[in-house]
Amino acid sequence: MTQRNHSLKRVLPFAAGVLIGVSIVTPVFAATLDIEEVQPYLLLGSLIVLLIGLILKAMTARSSTRVNAQGSAADRPDMRRQETHSTIDIAMPVNAIH
Repeated sequence: MTQRNHSLKRVLPFAAGVLIGVSIVTPVFAATLDIEEVQPYLLLGSLIVLLIGLILKAMTARSSTRVNAQGSAADRPDMRRQETHSTIDIAMPVNAIH
């Protein structure tokens, strides 16, 4: 059961990206069709696919923030800037200035 959950966590962002990409490309192909009766259905379908992709993306973003919120501060590395030297002056050669 946990292996299935781990594989779903990896597949959901990929599926969301694919669906969003397909929804962007579909209107381009709909514009090139000669059959005008099919175009509105393709555009509506691309909007539905875009909505599904955005829902999947929101689900993955919500699950990742939930995982980040569960981690304690001691588990995360300190990413603040560390001041090691007060001031360092480096002389630049005169020909380096244009």
